[in-house]
Amino acid sequence: MFRAFVLVRNLASSVQHLDFRKFTFEHVGLRFRELREVFSSLDVNPDDWVLEKGYVHLPPGSPGSPVGGIPNDIEDILLLFRLYKVGDISFSRLAIIQPGGNKLVQLPYRSMNELNSYSPLPLELEPNECQAWTAFATGIRASRSWTSNWFTAARRFFLSGGAKQFNPRWDDVDRIVDYTTALEAALVPEHDFLKRRMSMRVAALVAPDDASEQQAITKLFKQLYDVRSIVVHGSKLSDENREWLLENCDQIERRVRQALVAALRMLPIDESGRRTALAKVYDPGEDVHGEHALQIFREIKTDAVRKAIATKIAGLAGL
Repeated sequence: MFRAFVLVRNLASSVQHLDFRKFTFEHVGLRFRELREVFSSLDVNPDDWVLEKGYVHLPPGSPGSPVGGIPNDIEDILLLFRLYKVGDISFSRLAIIQPGGNKLVQLPYRSMNELNSYSPLPLELEPNECQAWTAFATGIRASRSWTSNWFTAARRFFLSGGAKQFNPRWDDVDRIVDYTTALEAALVPEHDFLKRRMSMRVAALVAPDDASEQQAITKLFKQLYDVRSIVVHGSKLSDENREWLLENCDQIERRVRQALVAALRMLPIDESGRRTALAKVYDPGEDVHGEHALQIFREIKTDAVRKAIATKIAGLAGL
């Protein structure tokens, strides 16, 4: 049997052992010396957790891999806990022991690393949630779009964002760039009206039957996208931006997860079908396109150019 061991941090529970049937979480406690050997690292502490999972048969993986798809399966488990509820659960290290006793330790990468090992926002789990998580995970993995190209991109950025520290007071907010990128990958295949499409579609997917809630969510994600633009275009966050992120971080975390889960449950796997479904969720009307065209026209400063463009527009309109 192959055995996988994962060093887990940012997990909180009132018990020392959580049993999900196919794997377990256990408080490291007095096993810290044993597990330091397993992970080939002294950075294993009694307050940490360890996930253990056995594999009688290797899941499919890269051709020639000595451990099959075990690393992929472990990443799936991390993703499913991150999607299940708000909390910065961190898988810091993965060690796999082969049937003959040989040990392989995976190198850190963008989804599994130590960058966010001690977050102030742990994932809280209790024994009565084990069955609920299992049902959630089974349903999500059965989604027709679980292996789609668009969700492959979205999950990569969602996991990358959650593996990073989040501290707006020190402008440490790269996470929101990854989160908005994940939402764009899932919900915005078009190349125009990105902020409008993302925020409106998130709101419609998360609160389909509540107009006032949709309005609040749309406002939240428009502002989030504005803050993201400040970061990626090289400007510095204002004190007001930092305070807004601190005040709304829990709401952002919750809504991002809800939107990605709703997209997985609703959207088709093929690109054409996804575009059609998203257009039905929300698509800018001709009035929006018209206002955008007018705004661009107003930005033209040269009279000769303005007149030439106006003449062309009049010709298109049959005036």
